[in-house]
Amino acid sequence: MSLGIAVLAPMLLISACAWAEPVIVRDCESCPELVVIPAGGTFVMGAEKAEGLAWGMPELMASQEAPVATITIARSYAIGRTEVTRGQFAEFVEETGFETLEGCSHLTAEGWPTQPGLSWRDDSIGGSDDHPVPCLRRAEMLAYLDWLSVRTGHAYRLPSEAEWEYAARANSKFPAFWGEDWTRACAFQNGADQAFVKVAPNIPYGQFADCDDGYAFTAPVASFEPNAFGLYDVAGNVSEWTADCYATGHADAPGDGTPYDMRPCGAWVAKGGSWAGFPGLLRVATRLPIRAASAGSGFGFRVARDVVVLRQQLTLH
Repeated sequence: MSLGIAVLAPMLLISACAWAEPVIVRDCESCPELVVIPAGGTFVMGAEKAEGLAWGMPELMASQEAPVATITIARSYAIGRTEVTRGQFAEFVEETGFETLEGCSHLTAEGWPTQPGLSWRDDSIGGSDDHPVPCLRRAEMLAYLDWLSVRTGHAYRLPSEAEWEYAARANSKFPAFWGEDWTRACAFQNGADQAFVKVAPNIPYGQFADCDDGYAFTAPVASFEPNAFGLYDVAGNVSEWTADCYATGHADAPGDGTPYDMRPCGAWVAKGGSWAGFPGLLRVATRLPIRAASAGSGFGFRVARDVVVLRQQLTLH
């Protein structure tokens, strides 16, 4: 199929400065919804260390966001409107018989130990199929993307760090896409707030969001307000894997928005923070390293794929 949903230019005019209504496409009834991001947008990826320190980040973590890099998105792409859900991943497993490994790090009174019997199906992390799918290793996510690609005839992938950050910022100039007033955080994100404190009173955070989002662990996707591009949960819920190898700062980041690749990759970049993230961890610039074989209850992913924006018609490939 050439379009998940037929879209003609007269109805959906795409430009870098017109984001009143996001362009939504979907390749099958149960496929993730995608938001189209046109090429040509320019932004500054990362943040100077002072920003992270002001938001309570440890100095070492804050320093990993610099130097910043000016990126111009060279190709149009579509990115998941939400994180991939447990139900969407379950459909893949049920259709293919794919077997995932058990064992997932999860919050306990002792910290984040790996719990051998824990998996993405566990209701103690998210109680229904509309929650983001956690506890997956990189190879397991890539297997889902390969299946989705075969099923739809389109090449699905993880977004690059630049694609993720550009879409998450949605032209916002604030450290968090929604602004700087922490009392409003719970309208936009599921993070370490008063609901989290109830289940993790001994976590040695210096800061918690001064509000209650109603969820101690994951929340159903799209439970909070979207950003200006129409994306949900780019802050909180689960930290999201990207296609980039992890490196200190953005000195070597490709300027066109493609992934930074230096195989063999010791770790990969995760973005967005999770249900356990204090406010500093939920900033758009925050980046965490995660190894390919790691699986955690605070990590998930959203899909991406290329698009071609033509003059008369939007086509996806």
